[in-house]
Amino acid sequence: MTFPGMLLTAVLVSGSVCQVLAAEDPVERDRTETLLADMDCAEKKCRLFSDYLEGKIQVNGGYKFRCAKGRETISLPADLAAIVSSMTAREIRVGKSTSTEARLWQAPLEALYDFSQLVRKTAPVKSGGLALAQRSMAGGCLAVLVRLDKAMAALREARLAGSFGGRGDLVFAHLARALSELDALERSYELSSLVTFYEKSAAVLKSVEDAFAALSGEPQAAAAAGGEFSAYYYAAPRLLEGLRSVSLLFPWHQLEGLRRGDRVDLMVTYENISAAGKDTITATIIQAAPVLSVLKPQETTPETKCAVRLLLSSVQAQYAALAAVQGRELALAVRVEGDAATRAIDAASFKKIIK
Repeated sequence: MTFPGMLLTAVLVSGSVCQVLAAEDPVERDRTETLLADMDCAEKKCRLFSDYLEGKIQVNGGYKFRCAKGRETISLPADLAAIVSSMTAREIRVGKSTSTEARLWQAPLEALYDFSQLVRKTAPVKSGGLALAQRSMAGGCLAVLVRLDKAMAALREARLAGSFGGRGDLVFAHLARALSELDALERSYELSSLVTFYEKSAAVLKSVEDAFAALSGEPQAAAAAGGEFSAYYYAAPRLLEGLRSVSLLFPWHQLEGLRRGDRVDLMVTYENISAAGKDTITATIIQAAPVLSVLKPQETTPETKCAVRLLLSSVQAQYAALAAVQGRELALAVRVEGDAATRAIDAASFKKIIK
């Protein structure tokens, strides 16, 4: 299959950190070469895994694999061939789109493959890279993180723990670890040492290698129960292009336990005047908004209000601002971890309860 490239402007940097290391520090140079070899193998297995899901290759009888670290023979259980074939044909609806079971598993692999291509650009020219400064990769790294997070969310929504004949739960656990490692790397992207950058990048890609290796293991009997995954990780929300950060005030007692990364529904209570008379209504105007930050003072009184920054679309930001001015009171409802679905919610009023 064709792996989509990242839209990234490459800026060549003369005298890069990598070139300095190669010239001045043989210990770090050797460590760099080892890490690059590790990532080369992980990258090739990532692509091999995706090709296997697409039916391009057969690994059952022993696949001769070669990478920078050497040669090995990869052999997967014979029953997987038929299972993967059925996965390529099985259609699954996620949100408003339809995909196949195999394609849903390919999506995180493609994102991680693109990450490996970004890292490769920072390698010395003699190692097949472009010797780019790692700083120039930051935008691409964030884009991959967002793609990976969405791909993992789609797998959770599709409840595919029973994929690969019961091995899906373990495969997902390794990919969730890759997401965790990438999330940590992106949050501390300005690393002083290129070796440290490669160590963190290698940890991301090692998880992909482990995910592929999980196909060789025995199926887990309990993995298919309900289709739920046993491992979970959610990347912390980022303010990306097209989104808005909006700060709103709430009574401090509403924010007990609220933290960055939670998803909340925003509710507004207001007075509604109609031909039937005056009524107080509470309506949910925004659903599943990610929390960017929570600012609470050290000392509080019953009247204390605290600021919460929400990540919203441009339209949602307007409604939030309008509600803050027109509404009598704003309130937040915290969702269970992983719940980002939007649903039809009727506005509440006492006239509906008391008749």
